[in-house]
Amino acid sequence: MLDQRTSVFLEEFLAKPGGDPERLDRFLLHGPYRGRRGGRPRLKLAFHDFWPEFDKGTNFFIEILSSRFDLSVVEDDSDLAIVSVFGGRHRAARSRRTLFFTGENVRPPLDGFDMAVSFDRVDDPRHYRLPLYVMHAYEHMREGAVPHFCSPVLPPAPPTRAAFAERGFCAFLYKNPNGERRNRFFPALDGRRRVDSVGWHLNNTGSVVKMGWLAKIRVFERYRFAFAFENASHPGYLTEKILDVFQAGAVPLYWGDPDLEREVATGSFIDVSRFATDEEAVDHILAVDDDYDAYCAHRAVAPFLGTEEFHFDAYRLADWIESRL
Repeated sequence: MLDQRTSVFLEEFLAKPGGDPERLDRFLLHGPYRGRRGGRPRLKLAFHDFWPEFDKGTNFFIEILSSRFDLSVVEDDSDLAIVSVFGGRHRAARSRRTLFFTGENVRPPLDGFDMAVSFDRVDDPRHYRLPLYVMHAYEHMREGAVPHFCSPVLPPAPPTRAAFAERGFCAFLYKNPNGERRNRFFPALDGRRRVDSVGWHLNNTGSVVKMGWLAKIRVFERYRFAFAFENASHPGYLTEKILDVFQAGAVPLYWGDPDLEREVATGSFIDVSRFATDEEAVDHILAVDDDYDAYCAHRAVAPFLGTEEFHFDAYRLADWIESRL
């Protein structure tokens, strides 16, 4: 019996004409059944300067690299140190190779590390582009919540009229108060039609939803629209925010990455930056909300284009890291 990861890979590979046979060979050689324990090289792995809640023993990097290596997690004297942006502990640690990683709007410091992983589009062999939404999509699939939109050949099903009517208008779920653009747009929309702010920031419901991707999706499932405004705008800076709204079967109200349509299909979301004024954007959102057919037109589009090389194939990153050690 095929495991879930193999099934998803083969479904996507076979659905695309002209698939690269070498990619299939690499997956079959290095995928989930690569060599039994003892047949893999050992790798001492360290994590430095990650956020406080980061679990060094169970995470995205552990999952993908364990398909290539017999891993052990250490604090010092590592073969590979993966370093993020929350501190300077890595400067005192010893490591044979270093990899910089960020999901934040921070430029990768290529000259200070052997390799870097970020959302930036950097033409440099030391850099691998991996937007944060890809990591979150992988988490969703790993935990059994397979988003049907991850495959561009499987478009989502629009809601019935009854389901459309049962959902609320729009949700706003944020803890970070520093997003100036979303702070300005929220009252513009809420002033015309009630928006439920269910997080810590700008809360107007009297209760606060626990943060976390699954809790967020469960909330968004009760609404037709949800805010997916990034913390900042920069080319390629595309986080999990839009993914979570799609996962919930709602239409994202987006602001952030000006190059979004290189990865996400036009028509699957509403980008407020495409309007001359906030008033025009609000007018458009309300017009879509008042028209069931117009709303369904958004929901009928398979969001992720799958045109980028890394598209939901996290094990490409493992190949790349292995090649640079």
